[in-house]
Amino acid sequence: MRGAEMLGRMAEDTSARFQAYLVERHDGEVYGEAIFATMAETSADAAQRYKIRVLEALERETKQVIARALEARGVRVEESAERWKQGEEFGHKLARVPWELFMKGFRPELARFVAEFESAEASAPLDDRALARHITDHERALLEFTDRELAGRAADSAEPVLAFLVNPPEPPAA
Repeated sequence: MRGAEMLGRMAEDTSARFQAYLVERHDGEVYGEAIFATMAETSADAAQRYKIRVLEALERETKQVIARALEARGVRVEESAERWKQGEEFGHKLARVPWELFMKGFRPELARFVAEFESAEASAPLDDRALARHITDHERALLEFTDRELAGRAADSAEPVLAFLVNPPEPPAA
């Protein structure tokens, strides 16, 4: 195999791996959106409900970005009803957890995802680096939200996520 041919195959392999990553991330965003939608529906606290709706919007918008990227590649994207149901089930469980405990449990998961997404971003095809960075940055925004909540910065905790959103939810009436 000649050098140019080998480089072409490597690029195809990288592109195929990145496409699989996008499909996996899309499913993850469906799951996350369902979790937050369910938690918001059951939250009695208006301020927390708003924050959860902000997180739900972040997952939804990121899912939509990924779906558009997949469709541009000719990949038909459908939301997995099974992943949505799993997210709803987990959302009902999480809704019963006190907020601070939820944040403490959420943080290590987010840190793990950020590390995974950074790795995927580093190995993404050059043409897809901006998309990969967007996916990583959305997770960083979630992590920053959680860190602010845990640091007692509830008043500005949603700002990193809100800055990321194109269509943020309406804040609750004062």
